[in-house]
Parts: sequence; structure tokens; C-alpha cells
Amino acid sequence: MVSVEERVLLLLSIKESGRYIKFDHIKEKIARDVLFFDHKNISAEEIQSAISRLVNLGLIEQGEDGYAITDTGEKELSNVILKDNKGLNLSYLMTWKAKRYYPKAGEFMLPYLKGRAVSVIKVFSGKSDPIQSVETLFVRYKKYKPKPVPIVIDNQDQLMDYVNDHCVDFIPYVNSLGHDQPDYLILDLDAGDALKASETGFSTIKAVTESITQLLDDTGVNYIVKFSGSRGFQIWGALDNKDPILLSKPDIFAFYRLIAMRVRDFVEKDLEQERSWIEKYGVEEVEWPITTSTVAKKEERSKQVLVDWSSMKPNGDARAPYSLHYKTGLVSLPISSKSIYQFKREYSDPEYLLKFGITSFPPPVPSPPTLLLKKIGLI
Repeated sequence: MVSVEERVLLLLSIKESGRYIKFDHIKEKIARDVLFFDHKNISAEEIQSAISRLVNLGLIEQGEDGYAITDTGEKELSNVILKDNKGLNLSYLMTWKAKRYYPKAGEFMLPYLKGRAVSVIKVFSGKSDPIQSVETLFVRYKKYKPKPVPIVIDNQDQLMDYVNDHCVDFIPYVNSLGHDQPDYLILDLDAGDALKASETGFSTIKAVTESITQLLDDTGVNYIVKFSGSRGFQIWGALDNKDPILLSKPDIFAFYRLIAMRVRDFVEKDLEQERSWIEKYGVEEVEWPITTSTVAKKEERSKQVLVDWSSMKPNGDARAPYSLHYKTGLVSLPISSKSIYQFKREYSDPEYLLKFGITSFPPPVPSPPTLLLKKIGLI
């Protein structure tokens, strides 16, 4: 059973450090959560008694403007949450995780945010279920009037300002500010619903991911591969847009989309011809084609892995490497291409990463596109 004291500690922990919260705000949020989860009303006196106990224990402190959690309170809360957080407010838990994770992970994520517009996703308590559901707000601009001003996050202080404002997920544009060309060739690999629900769906996505990384390795393209934070993978390749071949294209975004489709065609043939991956991943039944680059008609690709190119457009966006995923609370985690087979989703839990360390994967350096374009038949 979650105690009132634990609910108060969690509520205060997600506020900006040093900020004191008035009793009326605490009472409103705690009473709501207790009513929903415990199906009972709680009085202001009961909440005040819980707060007084926390003050006496040194877990929170009282100031002129209300109450704030102490370092001792933060440690006590960590022990509670990491042991059993069932019944605590889900949006608060996600914000709490973000406030613990981003001070460590920010240095790794910032290179993917700097110099470009960023969208953010804020999380709030669900209206119908404040405990187990989350309301989200997708924010594209720092301010909308009198004209839109993009969100720019160039340093750790700016990042934490957004985290303290309940932002947990960071989604940068593929083109940097003032430029009309993509900095990355982003291939988003996602399974259709039927494949996703199968026992070997995740393994099939891994096999497709491995095949694409092998193609990029063979053609000298620099890239990072990362877990999506949900059930798929993304590959961010870096091509040299100053190369004469790419400079000659009137619409470079359209050409990047074509590259993505041809990569899918090449990989589909590779997977059909070299079928050792089927035994390696223990996939018993395969329906060909196993991949598609058709973004529309979702029902027709239910058993396929989509090689999604849809972020390849002006101001297209993709979740940043090292960002939390607002739906799962997992990290969109870069990994070595050699560890795709062994990767497990729990490796991307932010608490796991804080315990065992975060590996740095800097943005890939732009690379010559010629060998790749030859391999997939575009020159």
C-alpha cells in the first residue's frame, strides 16, 4: 500500500530544486491520487499530519512559501521507488526518472540537439486515470505568437530547464537551423502489429537491422544504430552532402528517401538469399517479403518490418539518441552494431544505465556516398 508520505515525497521530488510548494497544491494532488487509487477521501488534516512527520524526519523542509524535499528525502524516495512503485502516479514517476537520468545523459544527447530546432513531449497526470495513464503535450515551439520561435537546446542548463518543466522526450529536426538538407539518413525500423505481437518479432527486427548495418559497413558509411525506446531500432547514417553526386540533386530530401527505399530493396534480397539469420534468431515461420518501405496501408504490412523513411523531409524529426521514450520510459539507446543480437530492452532502462554506466556514441562523421549508391544501384 502506497503511503501518503510517499506520495508527498514523489510530488515534491519532481519540482525544480529549491522550489517550495504550497500546501494547497500538495493537498489537491494527493487527495486526487488517493481518491482514485485507494477509493477514499482524505482530509486536509491527514495530509498535514503526513507532511509534519516528513518534516520531523528531515525528509522535507518547510519554508515561507511551502515545502521542499531534502537530499535525505530524495534518497529515501529512491529506495521506495526502486523497490516497489506500484500505485504511484505514472507521470510523476516518469518525470522523476528524467530528473535523475538527464543530468548524467545530457552530455551524450546534447550533440544531437545543438544547432537545430527541437520538439519536446511533456507528461502530465491522466485525466481519467491519474495513476496509470499519462496525458502528453507535444510542444514544437518555445513560443507561438506573434510568430513561432523554435525550441533550441544547446547546453545542459537549457536541457534541465525543460526537464524541470515536465519534458521527458526530445525530438530534434533532421536538418540544422538555417539549412535545407538532412544531416542524417534515418532509417526507422518498426514491425507491423502482427509481427510485433509474435514471439520472434523483435528478433526479426534485429536481423533486418544487422543486415542494414552490414551494408553500411561494407560501403564505408558512418552511422549509429540505436534502440528506439519501444520495440524497434533506428539507424542514423551520415552522408557527405558536399559530395558532387548529392550536390547535383535538385531535391536532396527526395533523394534520401529514394536511398532508403533502395536500401530496403537490397536488404530484402540479402535476407532472402542468406537465410542463416533465421536459425540464428530462432524464427520458425517467415512470410516473404519480410520488409517493406511502404509507409501507408498499415494493415497490409502487419507481418513485415517497415523501413520507414518518412523523417526524410524538411523539418522532419526523430527521437534523439539517449532520449527517454515518453510511452515506455526506456531510453532510445545507441548500441554497437556488434551487440544487436545480444541486446535486451531492459538494458535501456534509465536506472540500469545509471547503475552500470552510459556509453558515448558521438554523431557519425559525414562519409562519401559513392560506394553505397553503387551497391544499391543508384549510380
